[in-house]
Amino acid sequence: MNNLSIPAQTLQEAWEKGLQQGLTQVAVNMLREGIELDFIVKLTGLPLEVVKNLQTVDTDDDKILVKEFLEMSQSSLNKIWLDPEEDEAWKDL
Repeated sequence: MNNLSIPAQTLQEAWEKGLQQGLTQVAVNMLREGIELDFIVKLTGLPLEVVKNLQTVDTDDDKILVKEFLEMSQSSLNKIWLDPEEDEAWKDL
């Protein structure tokens, strides 16, 4: 039978990565709420430069997310939208 356990080193690395991602998201949320940089650094333990970078990245990410959402919405609508002939055919059913 195969041993399906995950090595301790892999678990540790995954946990640390998850912790960093969580702290980064907390910092982003705090920035959105207008909390001061020094306070964010103190609470999250992230370096000041990282938090400053999150300010610009967060704005860029929001713009990218909105753009991707609009493109995806348009693409989805195009897939389900009936052309005029199909639309007329459904009215007769």
